[in-house]
Amino acid sequence: MITPDPVTGLVQHPQPVPYPFGPTDVASVLNVGLEHHPERVALEDGDRTWTWSELDAAVTAMAGGIAPNEAILWQLPNCAELVIGSLATFRAGGVWLGSADDLAEQTQLRVEQHLGPLRRVRTLEDLPSGNRHAPTIDPQALAAVTFTSGTSGTPKAVAHSQRNLLLPGLLSVDGEPPTPSERLGTPLRLTILNLLLLGPISAFLRGSTFVVMKRTFAAGLAEDIAAAKVTRLFAVPTLVFDLAESAEVHSGQLVTLDRVILGGSGADPKAIWDFFDRFEVRPTLSYGLSEAPTGVVRESLDDPIGSGRGFPMPHVDVQIVDGEVCLTPSSEGPWAGTWTPTLGYLGEPERTAALFSDGLVHTGDLGLLDDDGALHVTGRMSDLIVRGGKNIDPVEIERLLNTSPGIAEALAVGVPSERLGQEVGVLLVPDHDADGIDVVEGVMQAEENASAFFPIDHVAVVESLPRNAMGKVVRVAPPGLFD
Repeated sequence: MITPDPVTGLVQHPQPVPYPFGPTDVASVLNVGLEHHPERVALEDGDRTWTWSELDAAVTAMAGGIAPNEAILWQLPNCAELVIGSLATFRAGGVWLGSADDLAEQTQLRVEQHLGPLRRVRTLEDLPSGNRHAPTIDPQALAAVTFTSGTSGTPKAVAHSQRNLLLPGLLSVDGEPPTPSERLGTPLRLTILNLLLLGPISAFLRGSTFVVMKRTFAAGLAEDIAAAKVTRLFAVPTLVFDLAESAEVHSGQLVTLDRVILGGSGADPKAIWDFFDRFEVRPTLSYGLSEAPTGVVRESLDDPIGSGRGFPMPHVDVQIVDGEVCLTPSSEGPWAGTWTPTLGYLGEPERTAALFSDGLVHTGDLGLLDDDGALHVTGRMSDLIVRGGKNIDPVEIERLLNTSPGIAEALAVGVPSERLGQEVGVLLVPDHDADGIDVVEGVMQAEENASAFFPIDHVAVVESLPRNAMGKVVRVAPPGLFD
């Protein structure tokens, strides 16, 4: 039974089994390249490059300006200095936080209550420098705080140790050994902890070059992939859709890609097929959560596109409890007993206790396991719309609408109702390619098929669905949309 600290909200996990290989802390992630190819390029940002030796020196210099346990809030746009500064924070024994925007006042107060005043790095002039010596690192101590998207409630401050943060990269090395010419990149914001882990930290654990990418619109992204010869790309489904659909993108621009890994949200199988047909690379879907951190289930390339399922990664076992997806450390194989999830939610002991109740990690996602042991995620528990005392799964409504003519995308949300508690509202993006069919006809057909099981009380036609920085659909209607 794990009991969170009543003040900090954090837990101390039992001593885990050591990882099969690799360093014990993020402070040491450059050791792979320093040992094997110190003069090869480790970091590239446009026409600026750092060898492994030069990167190590830059990290050391910046770490000298950070005190142990000092909380650094990184708010720079994607750039080499953000990567160097993030590594420096871990090497100095500081606490890394990242955000593209200012934190909400309530969240900031909660964080500062436990970590002290936040030191913000918004511009290059704010970068640390100094002469402090690097301390001895405790791999299981608090080292990073990331914030959930708040798609279904108040954002939570998810805390992690340096040891936790190594796992995504180490698993990638084990499952897909790196190649000498590998160049990894992502255009998504590196101030999101999961992207920092899947991007530069994974690249450095793999002994590969990390390419800083900045443009997310299709034409710019394609140009950057071609110019930097990116071979391994981490993206979200929206980017895959845009690349496949854009007339400004040429198939030859993506010829260096041999791996595209998607996270953040589910993807339309058609978009995956279109990308595969056009660029001859099949994007792979993964499912994860900030509390893990990052991926716990990944699609198998042996499955057909659109199977809607994924297999647990070797560090976790997945089980379904009362319809909810729950996780425990794996019990078999070389990664058995190695996984430790988040340290909890900073300043929220009740939420931490709920996360770890019954000896499980509760994801808050609904799902099922098929006969092969593969996971099908069907929705979020907290997304359920309670209409007149009846629980309605918005994902089921969306599936119905997404297969109706005239509708390209759909989002179902709960709308406050004095009489019913909640009513069902849907945001619809019209399919402009549906010849002679409009959204109204699509909704009428969906309602006809749904009958009384999935009532639709409010409809709004929008140009695009609301999304967060990772491209994940935010399950909330813009204020006043259904007034």
